[in-house]
Amino acid sequence: MLWFNLLLLFAVVITSGDSYKILTLFHIPIKSHHILASKLVKELARKGHEVTFVTPFPEKTQEKNVKEISLEGLQALFPPGTTCTSEFKKEDTSLLQKAIFVDKIQYNFTKYLLSHDKIHDLLKTQEHYDAVLLYYYLNDAMLALAHHFKAPVVLFASMPLYVSESFLLSHPSPSSYVPNILTDFTGRMTFYQRLQNSFLDAFMILYYHWFMLPQHQALVDAYVPGKPDLYQILNNESLVLLNSHVSTNEAVPVVPNAVEIGGFHIEEPKPLPKDLQKFLDDSKNGVVLFSMGSIVRSAHFPKDKRKILIDVFSKLKMNVLWKFEQELPDLPPNVKIMEWIPISDVLAHPNVKVFITHGGLLSTMEGVYHAVPLVGIPIFADQKMNMALAASYEYAVEVSYQELTEEKLSQAVDEVLKNPKYKENIQRRSKILRDRPLKPIDSALYWIEYVIRHQGAPHLRYPGADLNWLQRNLIDVAALVAVVVLVPVLALVVVLKRLTKNKIKHKKE
Repeated sequence: MLWFNLLLLFAVVITSGDSYKILTLFHIPIKSHHILASKLVKELARKGHEVTFVTPFPEKTQEKNVKEISLEGLQALFPPGTTCTSEFKKEDTSLLQKAIFVDKIQYNFTKYLLSHDKIHDLLKTQEHYDAVLLYYYLNDAMLALAHHFKAPVVLFASMPLYVSESFLLSHPSPSSYVPNILTDFTGRMTFYQRLQNSFLDAFMILYYHWFMLPQHQALVDAYVPGKPDLYQILNNESLVLLNSHVSTNEAVPVVPNAVEIGGFHIEEPKPLPKDLQKFLDDSKNGVVLFSMGSIVRSAHFPKDKRKILIDVFSKLKMNVLWKFEQELPDLPPNVKIMEWIPISDVLAHPNVKVFITHGGLLSTMEGVYHAVPLVGIPIFADQKMNMALAASYEYAVEVSYQELTEEKLSQAVDEVLKNPKYKENIQRRSKILRDRPLKPIDSALYWIEYVIRHQGAPHLRYPGADLNWLQRNLIDVAALVAVVVLVPVLALVVVLKRLTKNKIKHKKE
């Protein structure tokens, strides 16, 4: 009994000593993004922290230490599948138009959250939070909420930062070797690609700064008490958690208060439903897994594209597991469809040989983690860049959606299956993803607690964050040098011209 009491006392001391109150704000009504936010929240709660979680996806079962503020109405702004047809069409639109589309839709999500009555009620409370964890995706007006609660700000980015975000946070993102997330470039760009990349970066930064930020400031003025000046709090974050890693993303410079935690959502495989387990076990020739993620739905593929997929699948000796969101008649006998598939758990099965994917970052990381070669059919956002990079590392073959034919898809699947380099390369990448001093989720938790323990950890803030863009890039110095050098040269030219003119005049006389 004495030992039991001592152990109980020890447990209480350990959990209560490091227990913090954390407000987590999540504004994106997309299921795959919610998986990331929910993972962070649950792990924080399991460590004994009290988490208030603002989310459009309330959990069916309430997690201990988690208080949810449900904003289910956000889902109506972006219901699954409704944007698919338009996104397929957006293949023909310019990157500039796509950048504007992303900025505006994130603004709409942000406006909905800030204007919600539950957020107004939250702002009226005198609640103290030790930190505010903010899902960061072109939603700068929400930084004012963290400012209101006077707590250290932890930003979480579900993918590498957009160039406009990097600019506002003063994070280095040189256009010479950091490709814009909307392109299909890798870091080793040609001159023409660097020219395109520079132009797109400049456009996105200027458009967001000149057109979107004033709209975000208007949201702050309308909904946040005190109307804080957004331009004064934009890069006051204590920590940035980046869902990236050198196994699936290229190495880029990061500042001291930015930490890569890519793959933190991947867990040990869970038991599969019995019918799914049997399907995989019985697939002695292997399985092709096909999923287009949570935004694009296979059911919304045009009939001609759907026919291409079915024709390719029907000719395979392998079985096919296809994430398809409705009944599909006349399926080949080797094809099984499911409305929802636990992708990572299925990829862990040894019989899964190929993963046909849209190239979203979560799916790409899961494929790499479980060392299953990819065939990518990217549609939008970061998917093209992810697949371009995967193809450059030779663990994936990319097939353009617009150019999708039976022949090209069959060739891609055959290439990945029959050429051993794809399996070998993704196994190397898997080792890189797994070989880390800490599990990425443990790293995320450590750094969140670290900035709380150190009152925002201002010592991690690098001096360049306090300089404007001109100062940080020595444009002011270059301008002074140019003036110092050019003024004497120009003066000399003027003098020589006058001397020459006078000499010619004297000769004529």
